Amino acid sequence: MTKKPNPAAKLPTEALLNMVSAAMQRLSALSKDEKVRQEALNVGQAVGRLMQAIRDSSRPPK
Repeated sequence: MTKKPNPAAKLPTEALLNMVSAAMQRLSALSKDEKVRQEALNVGQAVGRLMQAIRDSSRPPK
């Protein structure tokens, strides 16, 4: 018996995080509210750090 894939997990994690990061960058550039721009930048940076941590965790130890 094989396990069926989760339909919500159709996008690879990195592709999904790239989309979130790009959306936050656009929001930070387009928003007129300074607080929204700053928080969007913060989210984009956090997603970038998360993506790097995921990449680092998948590499074999040196």
